[in-house]
Amino acid sequence: RLSTTAAATRAAAAERADDWGEGVGAGTGGAAPGSRSGGFLPDSKPSGPTPTPKRVGPRPVKKRFTGEDALTPAEIRDKAQTGIRLSKALQQLGVASRRASEEIIFAGRVQVNGFKVIQPQHPVILRQDTIQVDGKVIDGGVEMTKQHMYFLINKPKGYLCSNRSERSGGGAANDNGKLVLDLFEEWRETFRRKYPGKLIPRLFTVGRLDVNTTGMLLVTTDGQWCQRVAHPSSEVVKSYIISTGARATKNQILKMASGTDVDGVHVTPKHVESLEGSRDGGPANRVLVDVVDGRNREVRVLAQSAGVDVKKLKRVRVGGLRMPSDLPIGKYINLKPHQVGYVLDKGLMNNEKSMEAKGKMGMY
Repeated sequence: RLSTTAAATRAAAAERADDWGEGVGAGTGGAAPGSRSGGFLPDSKPSGPTPTPKRVGPRPVKKRFTGEDALTPAEIRDKAQTGIRLSKALQQLGVASRRASEEIIFAGRVQVNGFKVIQPQHPVILRQDTIQVDGKVIDGGVEMTKQHMYFLINKPKGYLCSNRSERSGGGAANDNGKLVLDLFEEWRETFRRKYPGKLIPRLFTVGRLDVNTTGMLLVTTDGQWCQRVAHPSSEVVKSYIISTGARATKNQILKMASGTDVDGVHVTPKHVESLEGSRDGGPANRVLVDVVDGRNREVRVLAQSAGVDVKKLKRVRVGGLRMPSDLPIGKYINLKPHQVGYVLDKGLMNNEKSMEAKGKMGMY
């Protein structure tokens, strides 16, 4: 009896399905192409990613660094209306440093639009005025590239953060020393090939590292940005790692953290800690020191005052930007716009969690 009832139920269900299929077929003139048998709804189209729309019009123009990133809107307007100092213009054109340019102007060697000018503060607009030095029209520098360049180099030991004019001036510190800027000869050759006969933009080191200190050094053609980053009022934090002869004791760490006198001024580091047991797996005999003042040999003097023997000293961070761990010694990279912004980003500078994430803060 149960099997008979089940068979009857299946027969009734099949009859209803046939009626449904006939109704759909009658209303549509038969089964629609691509539809399932029995008159059910058509198959849905296979799902997939939305195609990327094609770009219409010209490509967007990339942001260029003209030095105006370090200016307020009011300063940008004033610069466009009144121009810049003649001494600064000669610097941007690649003639000489600011101080050397002033000496050239005082010597009466510079003409602006055919008239001799002996005041370094004389305003000029590079796109409008013609500047001559010793009767030759000056053309080149940043005015050719229309943008400033920003580099990060892994400074080797034994190189001076100086330029040729300072080295040629004499002095025991300069005799026959190798220069950091000599490592950019490949970049200069590229400029010469692209702009033959034009003056090469002048490069500046942002602050200095002593001859025996290695690591992160910023180099740029933007003198104004350079001064802003290097000036103590900007409170840009610089991080150094000291490799010591023996593990620093707790008392030595506390002594360094309390500060000492450097060049007659008492300086206190922003942060000092031992890197024993750090997550990077490096040697235990290392000390991390963060400073803001950036005085000459400040970190070495701090270590000496605490009796810490400095075997190696390496800078690993400036502001919110860290040096890439895979950057070889003596090599450099071009900084991207967001990386340039990291340098003066106080949020990144003072973020303790980012400080603890060794090698991650301010990276790509």
